[in-house]
Formats: sequence, structure tokens, C-alpha cells
Amino acid sequence: MEDKNKQEKNEAQKEKSRQTNREMFLALELVSKLGISIALIAGIFLYIGIYLDKLFNTRYVFVVIFLFLSIIASIYDIYILLEPIIGSDKRKNFLKRKK
Repeated sequence: MEDKNKQEKNEAQKEKSRQTNREMFLALELVSKLGISIALIAGIFLYIGIYLDKLFNTRYVFVVIFLFLSIIASIYDIYILLEPIIGSDKRKNFLKRKK
């Protein structure tokens, strides 16, 4: 009987550990996605700005414009990536207040 209880406790601890590891890897995946997407957006917009400055022989006009556009695009991308997480929390809080 005691062996069975110990075995059940071990199984419960293993499952809790697996769940914690899963959550940790999901959080790491989200942070990686955010970092890579922001870096890619900034790099692409910077490249386009430099290219247009060389093409039209201007001095950092397009670089500045496209860097501001990259900030806007990055904020939008962050919102899109985090919306399922933030949205579900908002819904939960809203539903709690309704009851």
C-alpha cells in the first residue's frame, strides 16, 4: 500500500516537472520569436532605407523614415504574437468581474 502511494506521488511529481518544463520551453520559444522578428524587421527596413538613400543620393532621409516604420511594424508584430496570451487574460478577468 505504501509503495503504491509513493509511486503515485512520484508520478505526480514527474508530471508536474514535465508541465513546468513545457511552460518554460513555451516561454523561451515566445521570447525567441519576439527577438528574431524584431531583429529581422529592423534589419530589412534598415536595408531598404540604405538602398533608397543610395538610389536617390540622399543623406539618411530614408534610413530614418524606415527605422520609424520598423518601430511601428515591430510593435504591431509584438501585439500579434502576444495577443493570444494577453487576450485570454483580459477575457478571464472580464468574466470574473461579470459573475
